[in-house]
Amino acid sequence: MLEVALTLIDSWCKENSYVIAGYYQANERVKDASPNQVAEKVASRIAEGFNDTALIMVDNAKFSMECLEPAIHVYELHENKWRCKDPHIDFCEDWTEAQRIAASLLDSKSYETLVDFDNHLDDIRNDWTNPEINKAVLHLC
Repeated sequence: MLEVALTLIDSWCKENSYVIAGYYQANERVKDASPNQVAEKVASRIAEGFNDTALIMVDNAKFSMECLEPAIHVYELHENKWRCKDPHIDFCEDWTEAQRIAASLLDSKSYETLVDFDNHLDDIRNDWTNPEINKAVLHLC
């Protein structure tokens, strides 16, 4: 399913002049924020077409509705290995703005309408591009 999803996403991005610049993943266990083989393989595949690919891992232990601190770890590909960027380096140019938008989306419960690719495969009327959530993000910007 992942291969099908990536192929469709790649096609859609090319048709709409977008670039796949990274991959994010939230692991099942709360205390596990490290990339697994799947995350590394997908991100490495993306890196074949985009030099500055980011692998972003959600840190479930830091994730909160208040968005008080970054709940992600950003990895970069160095010498064919994924290395976590120094967390002290500000990788988000405007964390306050990103935090405000994320908090607003959480407050409005946008996650209840989020369609992932599995939802789309269950019923192709479900739009995995999430146009309504994207409109909300643009409005909040």
